[in-house]
Amino acid sequence: MTALDMGIIAVYLLALMGWAVYSGLHETADDYLVFSRRAPFWLVLFSIVATWVGTGTTLAVSASTYKQGISLGLTAACSVLVGAFVGAWFAPKLQQFGDRFNAHTIGDLFDKRYSRVNQGLVSVVIVFIYVTLTAAQFVGLMSLVRVWPMAGMEFFVWIAVASTILYTAFSGIKSDFYTDVIHFVLIILIFAFVLTPSVLSAIGGIQTLAVLPESYFDPFAYGGVSFFVIGIIFGAGSTFVSMELWQRIYASSSGTTARRALFLSMCVTALFYGMSTLFGLSARFLYPNLSDKDVVFFVVMNEHLPSGWRGLGLAAFMAVVISTLNSTIMVASASVTKDIYKGFIRKQATGSELLLAGRIATLLCGMAGLGIALWIHDIVALSVNGTLMLLILLPAIGGGFFWRRATSFGSLLSIIIGIIVLSVFMWIDAATAFLPGFMASLISFVLGSYLSQHAPSENLSLVRFWSCHGKP
Repeated sequence: MTALDMGIIAVYLLALMGWAVYSGLHETADDYLVFSRRAPFWLVLFSIVATWVGTGTTLAVSASTYKQGISLGLTAACSVLVGAFVGAWFAPKLQQFGDRFNAHTIGDLFDKRYSRVNQGLVSVVIVFIYVTLTAAQFVGLMSLVRVWPMAGMEFFVWIAVASTILYTAFSGIKSDFYTDVIHFVLIILIFAFVLTPSVLSAIGGIQTLAVLPESYFDPFAYGGVSFFVIGIIFGAGSTFVSMELWQRIYASSSGTTARRALFLSMCVTALFYGMSTLFGLSARFLYPNLSDKDVVFFVVMNEHLPSGWRGLGLAAFMAVVISTLNSTIMVASASVTKDIYKGFIRKQATGSELLLAGRIATLLCGMAGLGIALWIHDIVALSVNGTLMLLILLPAIGGGFFWRRATSFGSLLSIIIGIIVLSVFMWIDAATAFLPGFMASLISFVLGSYLSQHAPSENLSLVRFWSCHGKP
């Protein structure tokens, strides 16, 4: 690591911090949570891509590919493509719902469709999951020190950690949208136009990888057929359970804007899964005996980017992590602010009180994620399990949209039983615990809804709204 590389990283972090703080000046609570629902197409597109391309896409996929082959990267790419397609179809309705009910979170749907108690339970689950996903991003950022173990790199990593928490707490999702422009341009430039050609040249063309063991090209190697199938199902349902996507749809200036951005983003995001898979396979071919397989992505960057470009590459990786960090922290913070603080603690909170609560919640959620990252260092487990835990919410959300028989009791029961079963199976087999957790949640939801009556708090007209062209 040269002085030039360090200088590039320093300039990037300073520029990012300044731009983020500037964008957060004179903002309202609605700016802070959903960009006042006026984000244009290009901002929504850049933000979706920059958010979806996190350490799971880069570090986790390349590490898994190095160890086991293409399975995780292929499953994740297919999941993203299916999810973005479904999301594009559904986005206009969700954007209308957000405008009509002043919605900011997934919890708002549970409040309007089921009950305030459902909203509270879901918000707690969302906060836990997204703080876990925040921890995964911090682990990825800190792993830079394992490849470049010098004092300067450690200093920059901690500056990146602290500045991300602080400027996200100050500026909220508005800064997330604006800084994602920088992140998007940087990661496309370095990973697609510099690093990928360099790696392909080093291995002598992609056809050279055919010498790797046949098992490396088995799409079911990571978690078996069940993992692949559930991955695709999760992709189809990702629109309904990924609150970072809901926030961007809520923030869009129109439903058409959100739909167009999602259609284009699925192609760009799938490209990054492909690049990370390529880096993992190439590293296996070039460096078959790496002792620390979890940092394959950094090894490839270190070996195949020249000085100066390496500094930009590290800045690009920081952009990947920081963008996703902004989003995961803001999801947890919005749930605390809107669903818990305004929903239960101070129901008549003013805009300025909500803004202050949001900033405090963001700071605390960021620090909680950092604490978990210092305790648990397995980035693949944090990324995969944190994401798949969201599946336990899918039956209640999907049923709330499209099934008139769905009840408030059925929703509560499905989430509680899903959490219990998921927690038990995490101790037995963490890689597949999501499957019994999801099935328990689905069965509990159906049975609970059939065995209970609709509560007075339920708004059944929403079912007609989601299913046709009616208004809520």
